[in-house]
Amino acid sequence: MLTNRLAHLVRAQLSLGLIAVFALAAVTTPVNAQGSKQRKDARTCKSFGASYGTPAFSNCMMEQQRRRDLKEQDTLEKMALTSQIAKDGQIMAERARRQRCDRNPDRRECRR
Repeated sequence: MLTNRLAHLVRAQLSLGLIAVFALAAVTTPVNAQGSKQRKDARTCKSFGASYGTPAFSNCMMEQQRRRDLKEQDTLEKMALTSQIAKDGQIMAERARRQRCDRNPDRRECRR
Protein backbone atom coordinates (compact mmCIF):
# COMPACT_ATOMS: atom_id res chain seq x y z
CA MET A 1 0.00 0.00 0.00
CA LEU A 2 2.82 2.36 0.90
CA THR A 3 4.71 1.51 -2.28
CA ASN A 4 1.60 2.25 -4.36
CA ARG A 5 1.30 5.70 -2.78
CA LEU A 6 5.00 6.33 -3.28
CA ALA A 7 4.80 5.27 -6.93
CA HIS A 8 1.76 7.52 -7.43
CA LEU A 9 3.61 10.45 -5.83
CA VAL A 10 6.65 9.89 -8.04
CA ARG A 11 4.45 9.75 -11.16
CA ALA A 12 2.72 12.97 -10.14
CA GLN A 13 6.06 14.72 -9.67
CA LEU A 14 7.31 13.46 -13.02
CA SER A 15 4.12 14.70 -14.68
CA LEU A 16 4.58 18.14 -13.14
CA GLY A 17 8.19 18.16 -14.31
CA LEU A 18 7.16 17.31 -17.86
CA ILE A 19 4.51 20.02 -17.83
CA ALA A 20 7.15 22.52 -16.71
CA VAL A 21 9.51 21.43 -19.51
CA PHE A 22 6.80 21.80 -22.15
CA ALA A 23 5.82 25.20 -20.76
CA LEU A 24 9.43 26.38 -21.04
CA ALA A 25 9.66 25.04 -24.56
CA ALA A 26 6.56 26.99 -25.53
CA VAL A 27 8.07 30.19 -24.15
CA THR A 28 11.19 29.95 -26.32
CA THR A 29 9.49 29.97 -29.70
CA PRO A 30 11.12 31.41 -32.83
CA VAL A 31 8.91 34.49 -32.50
CA ASN A 32 10.37 35.17 -29.05
CA ALA A 33 13.86 34.56 -30.39
CA GLN A 34 13.28 37.16 -33.12
CA GLY A 35 12.07 39.66 -30.52
CA SER A 36 15.12 38.92 -28.43
CA LYS A 37 17.38 39.63 -31.40
CA GLN A 38 15.58 42.91 -32.06
CA ARG A 39 15.96 43.98 -28.43
CA LYS A 40 19.64 43.10 -28.51
CA ASP A 41 20.08 45.06 -31.75
CA ALA A 42 18.25 48.03 -30.23
CA ARG A 43 20.57 47.97 -27.20
CA THR A 44 23.57 47.81 -29.53
CA CYS A 45 22.34 50.79 -31.53
CA LYS A 46 21.59 52.76 -28.37
CA SER A 47 25.10 51.98 -27.11
CA PHE A 48 26.39 53.50 -30.37
CA GLY A 49 24.53 56.69 -29.44
CA ALA A 50 21.59 56.41 -31.83
CA SER A 51 18.24 57.46 -30.39
CA TYR A 52 15.07 55.49 -31.10
CA GLY A 53 13.11 56.93 -34.04
CA THR A 54 16.04 58.66 -35.70
CA PRO A 55 17.39 57.78 -39.13
CA ALA A 56 20.68 56.78 -37.49
CA PHE A 57 18.84 54.28 -35.28
CA SER A 58 16.95 52.85 -38.27
CA ASN A 59 20.17 52.55 -40.29
CA CYS A 60 21.90 50.89 -37.35
CA MET A 61 19.05 48.38 -36.94
CA MET A 62 19.17 47.54 -40.65
CA GLU A 63 22.95 47.12 -40.45
CA GLN A 64 22.59 44.76 -37.49
CA GLN A 65 20.06 42.66 -39.44
CA ARG A 66 22.32 42.69 -42.50
CA ARG A 67 25.26 41.54 -40.35
CA ARG A 68 23.17 38.68 -38.92
CA ASP A 69 21.92 37.70 -42.41
CA LEU A 70 25.47 37.62 -43.79
CA LYS A 71 26.63 35.50 -40.87
CA GLU A 72 23.77 33.04 -41.45
CA GLN A 73 24.48 32.94 -45.19
CA ASP A 74 28.17 32.29 -44.50
CA THR A 75 27.27 29.45 -42.15
CA LEU A 76 24.95 27.86 -44.74
CA GLU A 77 27.61 28.15 -47.45
CA LYS A 78 30.18 26.48 -45.18
CA MET A 79 27.72 23.67 -44.42
CA ALA A 80 27.04 23.15 -48.12
CA LEU A 81 30.78 23.08 -48.88
CA THR A 82 31.42 20.59 -46.08
CA SER A 83 28.61 18.39 -47.35
CA GLN A 84 29.97 18.50 -50.90
CA ILE A 85 33.47 17.62 -49.70
CA ALA A 86 32.10 14.63 -47.77
CA LYS A 87 30.10 13.48 -50.79
CA ASP A 88 33.15 13.80 -53.06
CA GLY A 89 35.17 11.80 -50.53
CA GLN A 90 32.62 8.99 -50.60
CA ILE A 91 32.64 8.95 -54.40
CA MET A 92 36.44 8.80 -54.50
CA ALA A 93 36.54 6.01 -51.91
CA GLU A 94 34.00 3.99 -53.89
CA ARG A 95 36.00 4.48 -57.11
CA ALA A 96 39.18 3.35 -55.38
CA ARG A 97 37.38 0.29 -53.99
CA ARG A 98 36.05 -0.59 -57.46
CA GLN A 99 39.54 -0.25 -58.95
CA ARG A 100 40.99 -2.53 -56.26
CA CYS A 101 38.21 -5.05 -56.93
CA ASP A 102 38.85 -4.89 -60.69
CA ARG A 103 42.51 -5.72 -60.05
CA ASN A 104 41.81 -8.43 -57.47
CA PRO A 105 38.17 -9.67 -57.27
CA ASP A 106 39.06 -12.08 -54.44
CA ARG A 107 39.55 -9.27 -51.94
CA ARG A 108 37.27 -9.47 -48.92
CA GLU A 109 35.82 -6.00 -49.58
CA CYS A 110 34.76 -7.12 -53.09
CA ARG A 111 32.51 -10.00 -51.98
CA ARG A 112 29.37 -7.89 -51.63
